Amino acid sequence: MKTEGIKQLFEEFPEITSETWKERIISDLKGAGNLDLLTWKTDEGIHVKPYYRSEDLEPLDYLENSGSLKRGGATPNHWTICQEIIPDDNVKETNSSIRSALAGGAEALRIMIKDHPAPSLEMLGSMLEAVPMSQTEILFHGSLGADALFRNLIDLMESLGLEPADLKGSLGADPLGKMATTGIPIASMENLGNLVGNVRKISKGLRVIEVDGALFQNSGATLVDELAFSLAMASDYMAGLTDSGLDPLEAQESIHLRLAAGSNYFMEIAKLRAARILWGKISSAYGIAPEKGTMRIHSVSSMWNMTLYDPYINMLRGTTEAMSSIIGGADLVSVLPFNIPYGKSDEFSDRIARNVQVILREETYFDRVSDPSSGSYYVENLTHSMVLAAWDLFCRVELKGGFRKAFEEGWIQEHINSSRNKKIERTTFGNRKILGTNAYPVFNELILENLEMKVEDESPDLPLIPLRPFRLASIFESVRLDTEKSGKRPRVLLFRYGKESLRNTRASFAGNFFGCGGYEILTPPAFNSVDEGIEAAIEQRAELVVLCSSDDEYPKSARRILESLRGISIIVIAGYPVDSVEALRSAGIGHFIHSKSNLLDTLKSFNQLLI
Repeated sequence: MKTEGIKQLFEEFPEITSETWKERIISDLKGAGNLDLLTWKTDEGIHVKPYYRSEDLEPLDYLENSGSLKRGGATPNHWTICQEIIPDDNVKETNSSIRSALAGGAEALRIMIKDHPAPSLEMLGSMLEAVPMSQTEILFHGSLGADALFRNLIDLMESLGLEPADLKGSLGADPLGKMATTGIPIASMENLGNLVGNVRKISKGLRVIEVDGALFQNSGATLVDELAFSLAMASDYMAGLTDSGLDPLEAQESIHLRLAAGSNYFMEIAKLRAARILWGKISSAYGIAPEKGTMRIHSVSSMWNMTLYDPYINMLRGTTEAMSSIIGGADLVSVLPFNIPYGKSDEFSDRIARNVQVILREETYFDRVSDPSSGSYYVENLTHSMVLAAWDLFCRVELKGGFRKAFEEGWIQEHINSSRNKKIERTTFGNRKILGTNAYPVFNELILENLEMKVEDESPDLPLIPLRPFRLASIFESVRLDTEKSGKRPRVLLFRYGKESLRNTRASFAGNFFGCGGYEILTPPAFNSVDEGIEAAIEQRAELVVLCSSDDEYPKSARRILESLRGISIIVIAGYPVDSVEALRSAGIGHFIHSKSNLLDTLKSFNQLLI
């Protein structure tokens, strides 16, 4: 009876064909609707249509046998909340941070031991004091001695009366990743095979290798680049481990994949789903049964996407990135603290980072539906496109002999640098918006006293070209930091006069434009006359005066304003009045800011003039 009622309900709505959709869109666009113009292209070169329909799923062969792309856990879409831990010089402080994380909802820890030998047994004991080792997944990263780390972990477990077999997490060995970030070639992976064999005998729940694919996105790679190169690294590890005599399934179970989650919400969901499909293809080549050909995936907020200025927006970025990670089916998820670009975090920012995931689980029930994006016309098509593009790039890497040889040749670095430069170019012109940085900056924000930044050694004489982690916002932040370091904030007066609509629009644009450089923005009420504005500019001691009016007004007034303020202020025109530009230039006005201006270069040039 209930089924019949539902059937009758939906019968009231006639089926709408795709042709009807198309006709309605064109009608709503007043007949000017060319749907091709509504199709946009992602950084990865994937074309995204304005809408998708059920028939768009028909060509997707993988849907027939894919089922859920992730095995459930305690709940259908279970994931593990992971907290990133940067050890303090004071081991007791590190232990306090770890205990606070676990008490606050973290279920796993990723401890970054960057470029140091394995922690001693004494240090491990102090760092992990009162941590329930048998119940807590602990992932290490950056240790230069994974074998020594494993021995010390065994000794620690035995000293606590615990079984080494209960260890869970990862030793974080990643020689290929170390090569990629340091530019130093690796000699051999033979010892890695021996280590994996030993760990599998003693602690099967402990993975040995972390494929840190996040380093690609954080160096400027597209999502397709990140996916293809990460899988190429994992494939190299599989080849090396199986060549050393390990069973392919054991080799697979010794690896986990770490990927970054950036701002492109639906593409990030599709990337994780595509990663599982592609790993299934790779594992099948090693004879692993389809139901066992799975990869454990750890998704973490992208550093590429974070900002120094207006850092609280990083909370919002972390939230959407966690959402895409969870919906995409990550097994572990880490949200980075919002102030981590400062070179540090604190108790508050660590708690907020954890609570993002706690809320998504406990209050929004993100764990209740397995593979929640499955069946979405849009996401399934994005997944399909990601699979095709990443597989093509993966095969190109394999044709070069695999990740290691392609990196030693410099081909991977060249490919990533090309992607990075395209992103930078779009951002310098303001075509890619970074909220709080090159769009809608907080005008009076100062951050120097918060920074604990370390200068990286560029080391130009390395054997290989390393990948350099990079935040996109830093290209603008460097200009604003130069302003702040100078101790002088140039005063910019927005000279509004003439037609109300244009003067306000252009003043808003100009304020945001120079606010991105950290300048002091003066916003007096609109002037009733040019003379009133000139008097205000002199009184306010404005170093820059931006004329905000209509194109037809500039030829009448700009010359007089220039003459009155000569030697006092630099005159800038908001807009680009095509019909009078040459005359204005001849009169001595050489600065115009508009939507096609190179925001970054313009701010740099004004910094040279003013600070």
